[in-house]
Amino acid sequence: MNHQNNARSVVIQISVIGILAVLLSAEPLDRAGKFLNLFSVIRFSNLPCVGNTGRNGTCYTDKQCREKGGILSGSCAGGFGVCCVFSIGCGETTFENTTYVTTDVSASECTYTICRCSPSVHLLRLDFTAFEIAQPFVCGGSSSPVVCTVNDGPKFGDCIYDTFTVSSPGSPAPPVICGYNTGQHMYVDSSEFCNKLTFLMDLNTAAERQWEIKITQYDESDDLRYVPPPDCLQWHTGSLGEISNFNFKDRNSYHLSSQRYSICWRRERGKCGICFATGLFGMSNVPSQVPNPSSTPWTRKAGFSDSICCDEDTPTANCGTSGANDYIELDNAMEPPTSNRFKIGEGNRFCGRWFGISTSGPSYTYSAQNALKTICSSVYPFRLRVRFSDGEVLSPSSSTLCSTTAPARTSDTSDECASFRLYGNRRGTLGFQLTWFQKDCA
Repeated sequence: MNHQNNARSVVIQISVIGILAVLLSAEPLDRAGKFLNLFSVIRFSNLPCVGNTGRNGTCYTDKQCREKGGILSGSCAGGFGVCCVFSIGCGETTFENTTYVTTDVSASECTYTICRCSPSVHLLRLDFTAFEIAQPFVCGGSSSPVVCTVNDGPKFGDCIYDTFTVSSPGSPAPPVICGYNTGQHMYVDSSEFCNKLTFLMDLNTAAERQWEIKITQYDESDDLRYVPPPDCLQWHTGSLGEISNFNFKDRNSYHLSSQRYSICWRRERGKCGICFATGLFGMSNVPSQVPNPSSTPWTRKAGFSDSICCDEDTPTANCGTSGANDYIELDNAMEPPTSNRFKIGEGNRFCGRWFGISTSGPSYTYSAQNALKTICSSVYPFRLRVRFSDGEVLSPSSSTLCSTTAPARTSDTSDECASFRLYGNRRGTLGFQLTWFQKDCA
């Protein structure tokens, strides 16, 4: 064995001496070229990669990753690079394409600064792989020790304990959120002055607090098929899925106040419409039908479309004080098939206890059948608008304020507090959870 090793050593030495002799005997310019050919330079692009832990990263050399403060997590580029994963803590700044921020409750304020990795970046996507902080203000429910009063209405759904905000200098900022938002996401305009993600927490209020947010940057050169149209806070691809409002976890959830944003969808090949089937639905404290013009008190019934679900600034009597200021909006919404007796041709806004389109008269009654409607739209781009006002309107009557014992009835005028006169699982402060699917072109 030693003889064989010695023989190999002699051969290697002779080979190296031979190569050097050839190089030294060549002309100077030719000699430099031969040296470069002998030692090739390996180059690779800094493309996205997936690390050993499942987190996304960027492909760098080992040295680059260490200098940038990243975590080495597996190899890439055929083994010539490392998958470099980036994570920052409170008060830190990142210039990397994909960055993670994680739970830190050591102080009441935690801010992360996200700066463009290149001047051509125009959009950020925030994926809430885990997100839970303190719930908004609620009262009267079985899980709340606070008894509602009429003055609590404006605070209902407000994030008064913990908040999460995203700054977007030069562009509209997303709504303030709190509570449970695992699985949700946001698209935010990237600012040349950087974006700040800020958690403010009342640590004297007991709450589950944990988060992991992945921030991805999108370049102007990215394929438009993978980038949402303007003014879409959320954007979905594919032909089937589920959506819900922020802070929706289950049927015991409460929707947040002061929410104004759009959820959008990419139109898939061969699809000409989008449909929504309700899973859970309950919006607007007092589900009312609005006479227009209104000369008499509102009649209370399940709210459905158009003027029934109005903005506070709508110039229709009672809009500002009705409590029917929470709704979702879908342009040219229709119920299939055309023979359905509840179809009225078109509608836009939906609130109240049921997800469906009513006739113009008070003939729509509370029932499980009427509650389970499918609504479709063929207006492109596919877009659903969410509009939640800055609170709820609660009854001034203490005798009906928090009662949960009376049966549901179409003339109910006291849908406040506690379970808000449960109609199935539908409370006026619940929000929505909808299954969506794109339908084939005819």
